[in-house]
Amino acid sequence: MLNRKFISRNYKHLDNGGGIAKSDIDITLENLGYQNIGLRRSFYHNNLVHGIRNFIGLQKAMMSIHRNDAIVLQYPMKIGFDRICKKAHQRGAKIICLIHDLSSFRNKSLTPDEEIKRLNATDVLLTHNHMEHGCKVKMIDYEIMDYIHGESGAPHEPVDRNYSLYYVGNVSFKTHPYLRKLAEIMPDRDIYLYGTHPELEEIAKYPNLHYMGIVSDRQIIKSHMGDFGLSWYGESLDSGEGRIGEYMAYNNPHKVSLYLRCNSPVIVWSGAGRAEFINKEKVGITIDSLTTLDDRLKEVDDKEYRLLTDNARKINAKLKSGYYLDKALSQAIDHLNKS
Repeated sequence: MLNRKFISRNYKHLDNGGGIAKSDIDITLENLGYQNIGLRRSFYHNNLVHGIRNFIGLQKAMMSIHRNDAIVLQYPMKIGFDRICKKAHQRGAKIICLIHDLSSFRNKSLTPDEEIKRLNATDVLLTHNHMEHGCKVKMIDYEIMDYIHGESGAPHEPVDRNYSLYYVGNVSFKTHPYLRKLAEIMPDRDIYLYGTHPELEEIAKYPNLHYMGIVSDRQIIKSHMGDFGLSWYGESLDSGEGRIGEYMAYNNPHKVSLYLRCNSPVIVWSGAGRAEFINKEKVGITIDSLTTLDDRLKEVDDKEYRLLTDNARKINAKLKSGYYLDKALSQAIDHLNKS
């Protein structure tokens, strides 16, 4: 039997998807009986304290690795990833690597070959859509990121069949110019924006755009405006173009999980990493281009919308419980026990 362990860290921010996702995974691992061999999870904002705690936690973890351990690491790690993998294998332990982002896609801080070499130093990868081409280790699809904190409110009821949208995240037109273009081609459909970097003067030019402020995810889960959650990145209405848009094809956005925790159907690009999940579970709409979205929404009748929201509520309960991480880890541990 393998001894199941993980390394918690200090998370400076819980007001962004990355910090929330990693903290949620720590909590789920604890609930599943995994032992934290780092320092206790903490939330210090100071950069110096952040760095010191994570360094000390890493040293503590290195001394707590033993034969027949299975250690879950959340990737990317700014420090210590290579050292922990090397130490684990020297001591007869195994590494399960849960991938949030790939540096070779996200910020180009590594080349694809450098990142593949790093990931091949693990034993099992929990991946987004088996995207790590060239990796030689066992890959298990982590279907969708769990989202355990926050309590859902009453099921959202649309005001009418002129379905509205909402978007959570960076609402800057400079970062996401498609938001402006979408408002232009759908002038009769309301779009609610929750998030950072608003260009208020520009938003005010569009009567159908409504900036709702910076609202905590807990509050959005409890109550929000909008009938469909929009998960779209990049520069274009037509597909996932641009550096960030290309990443859509591989990533598993925590934003999709947030929308489902809101009991909301989701709109994603048909080429996105989670499009298959959205279609299989019937919890949203996948489209090739946002230019066709208005016509597609006009086709959604009461029966289809009710089906989508009912299914979203079912997935909501699973996300809240950590179901998908438990499922992926069970497969990983089973593989390691047999290997």
